[in-house]
Amino acid sequence: MSIVDHAGSLDRGANNPAEGAAPMAEAARLAAAALPESVPLRTCMYAFLLGSYGLMVILCAISGLRVDYIAVSRLSLVVFTPLILGILYCEWRSMPGLKVTLEALFCGLALTVPIGLSTYLAIGANMPMADGALIAMDGALGFDWTHFIRLVDANPWLAVALQTAYSSFGIQLLAMPILLMIFGLQPRAYLFVINYGLICFVSSLVSIWFPALGTYSVYGMDPASLKNINAYYGFAFLDEFHAVRSDPGFIFSPVHMKGILTFPSVHAGVATLCAWAAWRVTLLRYPFLLLNVLMAVSAISHANHYLVDVLAGMSVAAGVIAATGYLGRSEKRT
Repeated sequence: MSIVDHAGSLDRGANNPAEGAAPMAEAARLAAAALPESVPLRTCMYAFLLGSYGLMVILCAISGLRVDYIAVSRLSLVVFTPLILGILYCEWRSMPGLKVTLEALFCGLALTVPIGLSTYLAIGANMPMADGALIAMDGALGFDWTHFIRLVDANPWLAVALQTAYSSFGIQLLAMPILLMIFGLQPRAYLFVINYGLICFVSSLVSIWFPALGTYSVYGMDPASLKNINAYYGFAFLDEFHAVRSDPGFIFSPVHMKGILTFPSVHAGVATLCAWAAWRVTLLRYPFLLLNVLMAVSAISHANHYLVDVLAGMSVAAGVIAATGYLGRSEKRT
């Protein structure tokens, strides 16, 4: 019986502690036994992390993008030290399940800096603005962004639901490794981190040729005219976007980093990834599917994205998940 089967048993026994205790213990035993199978994934995750930093340092040197390494070091010290100490403690106390979770969290958070650098390098390439092309693509699909925004804004419950889903981006990225550990799918946590990094890097690569101000700016939507939609993220990135393209004195700092990509939508890519990660757990499958459908849609209503941005982000995620499928063979054998 696979770990996933036992995760399903956990779901079925949730209402009866007596029935649920045995499957829970057995799932924990199998999860620990499965950890050796995750060694290749663990090695890939750490190699990917180190390679990401090395590549970004080289690309920054070539492109001339200056980095505030002091700010990077300070942030790393504050955020990563507790996680590293936790990993060492788990190793000392032989707590393999928790160690996997902390390692996944550490690598996922550590990828924030090279991912951020990749987005600034992409936009800093200063390619021609692509808003016109993106509007034309939306038009070809028959999508009217202004009409959609007015529709969402006229329904308070829908605007709140989409705002909540949009704001779940970071929470889901942090919670998913923990949930995967709880349900005995620790190796999948490693694969989740690898896929997250690849989705972001591929999106940055594609976005080199599609820098865009996004919908709220191009359509001239006044945030004051909206009753229920909080359009903050439709404009919050603009200062950084313009600075990396036109300010010769610009210095990248993780403290001031913003999400400056428009096409593809990383929000939509991560929504696809989180729905995939939760799919093997019966209890999580449909709640996370609904949440992430809303998160993908919210990139249109509560950020700066065109419909094609969302479709492209989902396509990037699907391609990455399919391409890394072979890495999950050991995970699927557990």
